[in-house]
Amino acid sequence: MKKLAVMIPCLPIAFAFACNGGGGMDTETAGDPTGDPTGDPTGDPTDGGCIEDEEVPASITEDTTWACNKLLPADTLVTVSNNAVLTINPGVTIRGKSGSALVVAQGSRLEAAGTADMPIVFTSSQADGMRKRGDWGGIVLLGNAATNLAGGQGQAEGIENQANYGGGSSPDAAYSCGTLKYVRVEFAGFELTMDNELNGIGFYSCGSATTVDYVQSHMGDDDGLEMFGGNFDAKHIVVTGALDDAIDLDQGYTGTLQHVFIHQDPTVGNYAFEWSNQSDNQDASPRTSPIACNVTAVGTGMSPDSKSAGIKLKEGTAGEVHSSIFVNFNRAAVDLTESPTEAQATAGAIALKYNIFAQNALDGSELYVTSEGSTFDLKAFVEDPANNNRIDVDPQLTSAAWGSPNIVPAAESPVLGAGVVPAACESTDYIGAVKDASGDWTTGWTNYKPN
Repeated sequence: MKKLAVMIPCLPIAFAFACNGGGGMDTETAGDPTGDPTGDPTGDPTDGGCIEDEEVPASITEDTTWACNKLLPADTLVTVSNNAVLTINPGVTIRGKSGSALVVAQGSRLEAAGTADMPIVFTSSQADGMRKRGDWGGIVLLGNAATNLAGGQGQAEGIENQANYGGGSSPDAAYSCGTLKYVRVEFAGFELTMDNELNGIGFYSCGSATTVDYVQSHMGDDDGLEMFGGNFDAKHIVVTGALDDAIDLDQGYTGTLQHVFIHQDPTVGNYAFEWSNQSDNQDASPRTSPIACNVTAVGTGMSPDSKSAGIKLKEGTAGEVHSSIFVNFNRAAVDLTESPTEAQATAGAIALKYNIFAQNALDGSELYVTSEGSTFDLKAFVEDPANNNRIDVDPQLTSAAWGSPNIVPAAESPVLGAGVVPAACESTDYIGAVKDASGDWTTGWTNYKPN
């Protein structure tokens, strides 16, 4: 494969990166539930009874507000149920002890609306510099929208109680799992059972009234985000350092993703996107059919132990990717397997258009991967001139340095003015997650520290 002198893998560009590194709000004391930042955290009922760094109860069954920093107790799945709403105020940090997680059952909601200056942070209870993947579990949201599992219902992986999801024969497409806005989830993915880790955030059958905007999953021990069915849209998403896939979509997820930045750890990582319909019934309905626009996905680079690859389409999925960048992956740019998936591509239900695929298959493997024995011509499918994809064209990102990225394209970058997106996405004219420094939505609320 021809190798380009691509700017991004190793540009030695130094810059001051503004972020709340390692949970910059960790020492911030939020005020009472009315938002008063002067309320002291002593438990005085006149200030809302907020007790700083208090361990929360294992079961939350009535409307509750966390107005100051909290701890999730060790070996405990903190469950919100009984139609209760858990509200978390801007600037609050929730630290999870080993074996903890937050599970929001069907009928309940998580309302976590931070701001750019005061993000809500879910992180490890370990000290800065000592944190690692799997220090705690993560967030699980369980809804009543559609899933294509038999009977229209399922049970969340590894969780025994309050773990049902899916609306059965009468799914609620408008179901709300709540709000995640300016939220970071860090160092999650505790192993519940053998080879069964929680994702940074698991969305199970969350419907269109769910708000997911400005959300980062950082240094997770499994997938960054996984959607099991459902149909909500997500915008301004950052997934950094996921051990497995960055964004895994399956069981009939049909939402739209736009403005997404994925950055793999240089030593580990699987697919940026892994999309599948369903393993037991690859033609199950509703079929997984997401639309992704304006993605910048940066792989591990050359790494002997990395399975890093760009897009994986399997098990009968449909889907579209538009105006996106997939660069620096150790293995394939696109991997499309199983005959039901090929059938979706042939029928026009899979679209890859106006994308840049550059500096991939760095370990010398195939740039395009199909099932063993398949005659499907994936190279011709991706590189069809009608798709306007560009292969081995340098997107000229400022820097893809691990721990301090700057994905703003250079002024002369070929991504500018070259993007086209479908009506399902907000109109843009550029390829990738951001257009310029003034529109770089990734800065200020994110964290890229590895520990």
